[in-house]
Amino acid sequence: MIACIPACSILYPAPTPIPSAYYPAQPGVPSRALMVLLPGRHDTAADFEKHGFVQAARGFGAPVDLVAVDARYGYYIGRTLGQRLAEDVFAPARIRGYRAFWLSGISMGGLGALIYAEQHPNEVEGLLVIAPFLGDDDLINEIERAGGLAKWKTTAQPSPDDYLRQLWLWLGRCIPQAQGCPRIFLGFGGSDRFARAERLLAAALPSDQVVEVPGEHDWGPWHQIFSLSLARMFPASAP
Repeated sequence: MIACIPACSILYPAPTPIPSAYYPAQPGVPSRALMVLLPGRHDTAADFEKHGFVQAARGFGAPVDLVAVDARYGYYIGRTLGQRLAEDVFAPARIRGYRAFWLSGISMGGLGALIYAEQHPNEVEGLLVIAPFLGDDDLINEIERAGGLAKWKTTAQPSPDDYLRQLWLWLGRCIPQAQGCPRIFLGFGGSDRFARAERLLAAALPSDQVVEVPGEHDWGPWHQIFSLSLARMFPASAP
């Protein structure tokens, strides 16, 4: 999924700084909490507003401002996503007064959110990963054969380039909730093309941190998951 030929550096350039669009929870009312939204491989930051995510958060009364980040494929290929988020999103947000951060990503963006949280665990309050890409069939088969995440142990320490195995090892240490780890919320469609891997992760999470809805790998189920998950992430704001 994230493998590519060298020409990707030309086909998918990674501009600097990373473009972003801010949406306050309530216009004119400052917030101390920020949710960073990462799009999928073929999507853009503008799609979050286009498909109703901003309206859903405001309608619910979520106590967070939103920032949709145009994290394209090139940032993943060039392994620069973490640096760009840290320097272009999180650092300026702290200067603006934000003190609590959430991460949410869709598909490839879900993977990006998990990797950033793995690398910066003390920066993030919680994650909402929607239909995330979690690895190819060989890795998912390996974890399934072991009996799930709790029983899976990789045969050797993964190389620095094997970031997906490193990610699953981190998930195994952080689930159930461990000190220094953010809360992880997961959502996916029952017919999603990544559902097999997502159910492996779901089985390790508390049931109230998982939302499965009918549907495939598309914006309809993703919007429903986002709307349903807000009440679980921010119960004090629920009507």
